Amino acid sequence: MLLCLFLSCLFMACSNKDKEVVYNQPASFWYEGIFKNIRLGNLETADSYFSSLQSEHLNSPLIPEAMLALGQAHLSNEEYILSDFYFKEYLKRYGNANNADYISFLRLKSHLYAFKNASKDQQFMTDSIILIQEFMEKYPNSRYMPFVHEMEVKFVLGQNELNKAIARVYEKNDQKEAEQIYKERIDSDLQEATKPTPSKVPWYMVLLNW
Repeated sequence: MLLCLFLSCLFMACSNKDKEVVYNQPASFWYEGIFKNIRLGNLETADSYFSSLQSEHLNSPLIPEAMLALGQAHLSNEEYILSDFYFKEYLKRYGNANNADYISFLRLKSHLYAFKNASKDQQFMTDSIILIQEFMEKYPNSRYMPFVHEMEVKFVLGQNELNKAIARVYEKNDQKEAEQIYKERIDSDLQEATKPTPSKVPWYMVLLNW
């Protein structure tokens, strides 16, 4: 019994030693650690290394590339809120005439792929459409515009589907005024022009297959 207790204490002591906080390292140490952990799929550790890089070397030229890599890594790992955070911060701090439309496009991709997890979130859908419209106004000649137009159509059709579903709920509950409000929110012109075919596959999954 005492031996087991001793071994347990020894193991805990070794674990704590292994987890000793590392700090005051050169920027290259944190930078290399970020990419190493991205390759290993340890994104939480990579985020932690980025936090250290940023706090210890605020003006390091390695920060922009690390930030963009983390945004891409979280996007690939379907962690869309985190990917959007990195892209938004990158755009705010390092955006310029040469990269702003690309980073903004990556933000839109984060929103599109997050759609499957927020398909019933009206505010998320509205915010995403606003973000798309802002992109169109800021970067009318962007090479990504065809893809952004397609995103807009998919978001609006998804919003139409949600508004129709909500209207049906109010109809069943005989709440005519609320039903009419949601029917008026449907983009009838787009609905008529595209004539989306109902599918057994959830509509928000159909949107992602583009």
